[in-house]
Amino acid sequence: MNSTLKALCLSGSLALSFFMTKPASADEINKRTEFQFSGSVEIPGKVLAPGKYVFELVNDSPDRNVVQIFSEDSNGKESLVESVLTIPDYISNTPDKPIVRFEERTSGSPEAIHSWFYPGENTGWEFV
Repeated sequence: MNSTLKALCLSGSLALSFFMTKPASADEINKRTEFQFSGSVEIPGKVLAPGKYVFELVNDSPDRNVVQIFSEDSNGKESLVESVLTIPDYISNTPDKPIVRFEERTSGSPEAIHSWFYPGENTGWEFV
């Protein structure tokens, strides 16, 4: 009777840990991140109007250094805005949420995105 109870507890623990484990998702692979910008921001070659944007890595890039930026309309439909070449960038403190770093600009100019970091990673993507 005692071994049956132990087996039942062990099975329950394993089942609970299985359901509590975070499954791998496509977002982990392509680092898909959504941003909402309240003002205009600049990326290489373009100025983005205020709104919702999605950043993600191109999966078929051999060294994963191309970031695609999609705009999102009010219905949630996405359209490609630009593909941006990047180089690795590093941060000392591991972020727990997505981070966009901006370059300093003169007054009146839109802020320019310098780099993007995915949560939980010290290596990010600097826009070239």
